[in-house]
Amino acid sequence: MRTPPSSDIPWPTVEAVAEQVRACTLCGLADGRTTAVPGEGSAASGFMFIGEGPGFHEDVQGRPFVGRAGALLDELLAGVPLRREDVFITNVVKCRPPDNRDPQAAEVAACWPYLEAQIALVRPRVIVPLGRHSLVRFFPDARISGDHGRILNWREYVVCPLYHPAAALRSQNVRATLEADMRRLPQAMIAALGQAAAPVAEARPAHGPRREQGSSEPPSPSRGDDQGQLDLF
Repeated sequence: MRTPPSSDIPWPTVEAVAEQVRACTLCGLADGRTTAVPGEGSAASGFMFIGEGPGFHEDVQGRPFVGRAGALLDELLAGVPLRREDVFITNVVKCRPPDNRDPQAAEVAACWPYLEAQIALVRPRVIVPLGRHSLVRFFPDARISGDHGRILNWREYVVCPLYHPAAALRSQNVRATLEADMRRLPQAMIAALGQAAAPVAEARPAHGPRREQGSSEPPSPSRGDDQGQLDLF
């Protein structure tokens, strides 16, 4: 059974994290933003999707994944099927990098406490990193080209990395792969519901042992919302 959020988390709720993000000035990205983008969705979701950072449309609206990549994400979610309101969507960095450049290490580090708090408060069954910048926050040695669609463990969470929807807009082959990997999300949820109650060691999927969920692990005690998570499909 999942443990409740640690008392060490400095924010009591997901909305309290969002309020702090909107006022944040911890890194230089705050100077050029229109608005910060904390994330949105169910605060008790079984799935948390984590992208790289806001783009132009997200910066204007203050919401994650609302441009072309967001429209594709919504389409892919519907094919699972999942509804956007049933998942939680956020990014590694909460403010738009200039000209949509890659986030810098100091910017990622400044935002990490917010993302870590969101994970601890939402307690998703499955974390879904979208693209390499999100994936390496959990597995520093990973490569999205080799680890997409795998079902892995990080702390007590199941992680299923996927290509970023923006990459799928640029390549039909990547889109086909992303569509196939999205169809593995129910399998990832089933793996999460059946995993051992104790936290597992963090995996290093690219240059170390790759741990996928298997049937040999003992099942965890059931949680009240387990059937509800399966009912989403």
